[in-house]
Amino acid sequence: MRRSSVESDGSNTATAPPAAAGWAWAYAWAEVTCITAIFAAAGAWPVPDVNEAHYLTKARHFSDPTWCAGDFFLETSEAHGVFYQFLGPLAVSLTLTQAAWVGRWLGWLALACGFRHAAQPLLAAGAARLLAAAIFSLALRHTTAAGEWLIGGCEAKVFSWAMVLAAAGEIALGRLAVAWVALAAATAVHPIVGGWGMGAMVLERCLTARTTLWQNTSAWNVRAGLLLIAGVLVAGVGIVPALSLTSGVEPAVRAAGTHIYVVERLSHHLLMRTFADGFIARHILAILLWAAILRLSPSSPARQRAAGFTIAAIVLSAAGCGISLLEPLAPGMTYALLRFYWFRLADGLVPLSLSLAAASLAWGGLWPLWQRIGLAGLVCFLCADTFHESRHWPLPWRHTLVARSDSKVQAAAWQGICEWVRNNTPADACFLTPRGASTFTWRTGRREVVAWKNMPQDPKSLVEWRARIVDCFSPDGTLNALERSTASLGLQRMQLVAQRYGASYAIVPTDLAGPAHLHGSQTPLPWPLLHANAGYAVYHITEVFPTESRTAQPP
Repeated sequence: MRRSSVESDGSNTATAPPAAAGWAWAYAWAEVTCITAIFAAAGAWPVPDVNEAHYLTKARHFSDPTWCAGDFFLETSEAHGVFYQFLGPLAVSLTLTQAAWVGRWLGWLALACGFRHAAQPLLAAGAARLLAAAIFSLALRHTTAAGEWLIGGCEAKVFSWAMVLAAAGEIALGRLAVAWVALAAATAVHPIVGGWGMGAMVLERCLTARTTLWQNTSAWNVRAGLLLIAGVLVAGVGIVPALSLTSGVEPAVRAAGTHIYVVERLSHHLLMRTFADGFIARHILAILLWAAILRLSPSSPARQRAAGFTIAAIVLSAAGCGISLLEPLAPGMTYALLRFYWFRLADGLVPLSLSLAAASLAWGGLWPLWQRIGLAGLVCFLCADTFHESRHWPLPWRHTLVARSDSKVQAAAWQGICEWVRNNTPADACFLTPRGASTFTWRTGRREVVAWKNMPQDPKSLVEWRARIVDCFSPDGTLNALERSTASLGLQRMQLVAQRYGASYAIVPTDLAGPAHLHGSQTPLPWPLLHANAGYAVYHITEVFPTESRTAQPP
């Protein structure tokens, strides 16, 4: 059987099938379609997925400020304006669920195009690229250190990562100026993802002592110089709004916001000592496996350039580890630096490099018997992984699947109570909601006082977000051991919080609405009960305590 070999110099892409140019394009799009399907198999979770309720409600409010006007989270500043600019009209013209599915498929398609472009200089055979895509999908789920993901719901970083993958292909081909522009576009969409890509490219240039991004001809110098300037300008579309989040903010507020962001809310992505057990070890093992496979594979300029980009990302992660070690000595400086997700780029590029190297080793050369057996076993394993992932596909006949964003609530009862709220309460109503709820605004189109998942980005709003969380759920003023509902903190506390933030309704778990669960209170909630189901009850909050008797102030 004829097999395509790996490109020797990385200067050309894989050879098209012996057919007309039109057939070559058809073959390419068929390949992209297959890769899109591979990615969709891993990312097709019930809607809304983990971050979709965050991003798409924000996108809808961005395009239609009258929707949920006055909501605390939706009206905070953001640095993902490009994403909201493009997805906002979609979120307005369709239902949020429909917009999520359209955005998902667009994201998976973009990732497939980016992945194919990254793989083409290193894997000449289309079947080998499909094998690499399946390995990539698996590796993304099992080799990251800080929990980064690419294949999933609809949010800004998916499209940014697609452009980083495309840039990786340009780097392998040696077209560095074009790669720079692609990374700049990624930065415009998501400043962290694309920005680290630009940083890694510059670092790779420094580490390999290569002096310029362009060739020596004067014509190319002019073109490359223009692309270099264009890249900086395009990247500014994302970087300037991100920097403006902290501009003019008092140092104390900025430091408080950073501590909330890094230590209290997102430490599992940012602070190395809090990473999930085994994540760092599996990431290191993936790096070692990739290095071992590279030793067994033939070298080429394209492979060297691609490996350099990944090594630069690993160096950035190592720098993040070093910064983490400074926490006992200079916590403020450490948190200020760790806010920028030092581990994110390697979490994506290590699985990419591992998948391409493994597919190249499995597919290339004249195979002895053991290699044929190994490839067959690998294909069977990847098919089994796809079958395993199919358990969460939201197929029409699966009515009991729960969206991951509803994993901390009683999903069926929560959806039922949200449907009642959407159909029976004023459009401008504001609600106190349970702490585990993250889809209330998505499902109801109503405002809420605060949600744990919907954390703002700018320091002032972060400080206010924490104050709201403490008021609504904390018995001691910290973010430790938060209660499930404000009702658990007592009737007076609940009413005071409602008055402070303008909430006229509350959704309370039914097991907390009775006399035995209100911190010693022997009376049920005194407000009108509007609706209840097996899990939650809706109350209309009215004045029941005279002002002079309010002694239970929030901490």
